Amino acid sequence: MAGRGGERSAGALPAPGEAGRRRVADPVRELLEAHRALCERAVDPLEIAAGLEEAGISAAVAGRYRHADVFGLAEELFARVPRRPVEPPAPPAARPQPGWRYRLGTAAGLLGVLLLPLVTAAPGALATALALALAAWPAAGAADRAARWVRHTGRVQVRSAVTLAEFRARMRPVLPVALGLHLAVLALTSFAALAVLTAVAPRPGPAAIGLLPAVVQRAGPVQWYGQAVLGLLVGAAAVLRRLGRAGLALAGVALADLTGLALVLLRALGLPVGWAAEPGTLTVLAAGAAAAVLLPRAWAATARAGSYP
Repeated sequence: MAGRGGERSAGALPAPGEAGRRRVADPVRELLEAHRALCERAVDPLEIAAGLEEAGISAAVAGRYRHADVFGLAEELFARVPRRPVEPPAPPAARPQPGWRYRLGTAAGLLGVLLLPLVTAAPGALATALALALAAWPAAGAADRAARWVRHTGRVQVRSAVTLAEFRARMRPVLPVALGLHLAVLALTSFAALAVLTAVAPRPGPAAIGLLPAVVQRAGPVQWYGQAVLGLLVGAAAVLRRLGRAGLALAGVALADLTGLALVLLRALGLPVGWAAEPGTLTVLAAGAAAAVLLPRAWAATARAGSYP
């Protein structure tokens, strides 16, 4: 009940207009209530920043809450929410394993990609194309190991980075290093396969040029370029699969397979695609189209803290 002179008692509720002004003066409160569970269980501001980022809150959105970036907003949320009592961690739930149809589709798609060097092989270049295709198979295992290293490095940096910007700075060189290591392994396996082919079935011509030049010249420049593009595609797909984006990785591999198949059909139908007759051209086109789709997404995935649960 109001006192004399129109004064409000200490226990009275604020007027509607006053409550509205308080909400406007505290724009973080609504965001705090929407993400209270995340903020209460978070062990540091970086975990809150990763959750906000997963929810679609960018630096531009953080500006509406009077912060220059998402991490500054996460620090305020972390400071304002009381921590829940620490409970013993529950055993992690087992992730559902993909069904046999999904695994079969993945294996078939990867096999199709690794056989791309054969799609433009003329009779005289069939042996070289087969050697390059066989060399790509063990290199695919190296791509998966590199992808595991990316995931392990990301998990370490999520725990050790102080800010989201620091985490992203540390992760920036990780994907190029992983892809570079994979390409190095692919180059070694390709050289070894072509060296064996050159020793078993040397090409006619002067034998005094040496083994190394003979191996390098065994495949044309377009074939070597196609092998490198193929390595980038397989490496990007492996990273995406290890970071929880297996569907996107499979879609990229399928895109390469379908593109290669479409180009082969166009040539078989007699359409004017003589420019694609050189060995390796269709590999560059098919693998390059898919790699152009997957590489930016792999780069974005490695920079997201939410990719490393």
